[in-house]
Amino acid sequence: MSALRFGYGTNGFANHRLTDALAVIADLGYEGVALTLDHDHLDPFAPDLARRTDDLASTLDRLGLSVVVETGARYLLDPWHKHAPTLLHDDPAKRLEFLRRAVRIGADLGRRRSRSGPASPRPASPTPGTASCGAAPSWSSAPPRPA
Repeated sequence: MSALRFGYGTNGFANHRLTDALAVIADLGYEGVALTLDHDHLDPFAPDLARRTDDLASTLDRLGLSVVVETGARYLLDPWHKHAPTLLHDDPAKRLEFLRRAVRIGADLGRRRSRSGPASPRPASPTPGTASCGAAPSWSSAPPRPA
C-alpha cells in the first residue's frame, strides 16, 4: 500500500499562469496536483499541445509534483453549456475525443490515473434551480495516440 499524498487542484488558480500555480502548490508543501485541462492552463486542443505537455512534464518533475488529469473544466467543449456535451448526450463524440486526449496527456505527464466528470445529462438550455452531479471513472492505462 502506498503512502497518502496530498495535492491541490489547478482550478483553484484560475488567475495564475500554470507554472506560477504549480510553484505555489509545491511551495505550500503539496506533493501532487490535479490538473484541470482548460482554455488557459493546458488547452487539450491547442496546436502547440505536444510542446506545452513536454514543458509541463519537466516543470512537474523539477517541482517534485505528481499529477492527476481532470476533465471538469467549464465551457471547454461548448461555450453556451457548462460541461456539455457529456457522455450521456445524443452525440458524445466531442466528449469522447476530449477524454482520449486527456488520458494521452496524462500518460505523457507520467500519471497513473485520470479523473473524468461530470456525466449528468443536461437540458438543451439552462433551467433555473436545476442541479446535477457527475461521475468520476478512472483509467489505469492510456489509449493509443491519435493518428
